[in-house]
Amino acid sequence: MRTTGAHVLLTGATGTIGAALARRLTERGAQVTLLARTPTALQALADATGGTPFAADLCDPEGLRGLVDRVEVQQGPVDVLLNNAGAETTGLLTDLTAEQLRATVDLNLTAPLELCRQVIPGMLARGTGHLVNISSLAGVATFPGLAVYGASKAGLTHATSGLRADLRGTGVGTLAVEIGPVASEMMDRISLHGPSEASFARVLRARLLSLLDPDDVAHRVVTAIEQGRPHLRLPRRAAPLAAVTGTPRAIARIALSGIPTSSTRHDEDRETAT
Repeated sequence: MRTTGAHVLLTGATGTIGAALARRLTERGAQVTLLARTPTALQALADATGGTPFAADLCDPEGLRGLVDRVEVQQGPVDVLLNNAGAETTGLLTDLTAEQLRATVDLNLTAPLELCRQVIPGMLARGTGHLVNISSLAGVATFPGLAVYGASKAGLTHATSGLRADLRGTGVGTLAVEIGPVASEMMDRISLHGPSEASFARVLRARLLSLLDPDDVAHRVVTAIEQGRPHLRLPRRAAPLAAVTGTPRAIARIALSGIPTSSTRHDEDRETAT
């Protein structure tokens, strides 16, 4: 999927990775709609990158309803949906409030799937498009204090695999991005929880993981979109472990090859009608 000239809807645009993605995408010549909650931060990012700010709270059901339609009325059809927004909510499950639990799952899992649900019909009608979900290696192996975060990211990775199966042969691609710790404000907040901080310190000392540079992550994500890759796992040293956990999904795709999906039936029905 070429990003030059493509309309990219980027969520979580003002975060550390989001801002790096915005810069990389606009440098490639993409038309980027920058979505986040804070208008002032959005405008500053728009001024710096040339993207278009669009303020919205993805945890607000009313704000989420019809969001893609509102974006497309203003900016045109979305070619690439890049679900980057996320929240870490570190701590013991019993120390979290019901509101914190709900908000984490809403932002990390429900909102990306809802935006995919909204954008897919237009992509299918045009026969092209790309869905990118920024997940985490915490969905592969979760550290203490990250039970909710890890569960939500595991769900996002698994859902992306399901979307890939649903959309095969339609011209609409998917990319699941599973990344380890990134030098960011989110990582700083995670480190405030003692057991989480100790866990990351141990695996970093053992060189099982490395602290990722956000600009390098953004560069690799954009490159993976343009190459049409279904997966991106960083750092590379952790990729084999993530690939092993994805083996059952790969086996299922092979075993179910050739079975019609709802998307292919939709295409057949449309051809019959014309």
